[in-house]
Amino acid sequence: MNETKVIDTGPVSVGDPSPRPTLSTILWIAWFSGREMARRKWLLSLAMINLLPVLVVLAIRIWIPSESFSAQAQLSGLSFKIYIRFLIPVMAMAVGIPAISEQINSGTLVFMWTRPVKRRAIYLGRLLAAQVVSTGLMSASLVLCFLVMVSEGAGVITFEFLKLYLMTFLLIGLGAFTYSAVFAAMGTFFKKPVLPAILWALGWENLVTSIPARVQELSLRFHLQNLIERPPAQADDLPGVLGALLSTALHRDPVSRVQSVAVLLAVMAVAMVVGVWLLRHKEIEK
Repeated sequence: MNETKVIDTGPVSVGDPSPRPTLSTILWIAWFSGREMARRKWLLSLAMINLLPVLVVLAIRIWIPSESFSAQAQLSGLSFKIYIRFLIPVMAMAVGIPAISEQINSGTLVFMWTRPVKRRAIYLGRLLAAQVVSTGLMSASLVLCFLVMVSEGAGVITFEFLKLYLMTFLLIGLGAFTYSAVFAAMGTFFKKPVLPAILWALGWENLVTSIPARVQELSLRFHLQNLIERPPAQADDLPGVLGALLSTALHRDPVSRVQSVAVLLAVMAVAMVVGVWLLRHKEIEK
């Protein structure tokens, strides 16, 4: 009779096949997890939330003349005000936290450890599924926004508009992948990760990015906003005037886009490594 040994990748019996290649296992788990997420009822709710920018563009298309608000200005405003500030963190939170924590809390993750599968492959596969789902939903809403914008005629399609549109796609993907990695690590570490995630994404990020100084660079939102053209500021009201004065008083040198991309990729990589390490040392009760 074969004896059962426990190693870092879970229980594997002597004589069982060695763990499957990590890359193929990650892709297989991501495909399986993505299909599982697609059947969840909450995915429809997330899809409805992603209609928010579409409704905004549709309202502008109906009630605001195009001469006063160009398609490029609309897209820039959507990127800053809706996608970066709201949709990217909320979508990443909604799919990133349960990617691992749901399996841990239910105890079903332990059954995967009885297979010759490395724990890092389990973690990275489920994380990849969450990243792809969140990116796909937001990209679909961006496509709908584009269709509404160009419905008034092909004249809105300029080189600058297409450049900004493609940059927004990249922005959504990079933001969703980075935030999802952070939230998945939180879901692995905390027993109740929702509150810490909300405090960080909607508390700390909002607070830090409102300070026009170097401290802004401590937020992911700042680096995402730094990658695209900022919409024109409205300084004809009191908040706009005060914001302009504060920005002038606390002047800082601009941050290069290469640096912002490097920071986002570094945060994503660190969050993935930390998440894998946490899962490797996680004890789960059946």
